Amino acid sequence: MTAAASIVFSSFTSAADPMPRAWSRFRDQLISAEPRPAEDPDEPRSGPVCVWRLLASNNRELGRSAVLYRTFLDARAAVFEARLAASEFEIRSVHGPNAGTHGWFALDPGGSPLITCGRWYGAHAASIEAAQHSIEAFQGATVLAEGHRRLSPDRRRSVREPAPTAAPATP
Repeated sequence: MTAAASIVFSSFTSAADPMPRAWSRFRDQLISAEPRPAEDPDEPRSGPVCVWRLLASNNRELGRSAVLYRTFLDARAAVFEARLAASEFEIRSVHGPNAGTHGWFALDPGGSPLITCGRWYGAHAASIEAAQHSIEAFQGATVLAEGHRRLSPDRRRSVREPAPTAAPATP
């Protein structure tokens, strides 16, 4: 199952858009005791942002980026960089906002939150098992290269954007 996992990207016109704000609120519930990464563009809440999601072969979300990136290229580069150190991730388990809920997130070797769960689990053991499986899947996931989906604030329109290419060299 891990070999069929994929990493997909979505971008939003603004960090103030309801979707990235909800993403940030969920992340903040998970990692409230951890320091925020210096490069996290949640502050200030302006300009476009991009996120990545780790999906199983059945498109079920296994994990998601803890950071909102400024561009698709930043998010994609961060995924490739993180995969080099994935075996050194530190998994943290947390209690959710309601009784009987548990979640997880993983810190990179530098101690910054990098990947989080996408939902709450009913048992601590299930949360830890999901975290371990997700990190394993992250290491072998196919990183989609064809671009990212740009979502409009009203969610009625989305556009698949090709991956930006470098400008041709001039002689």
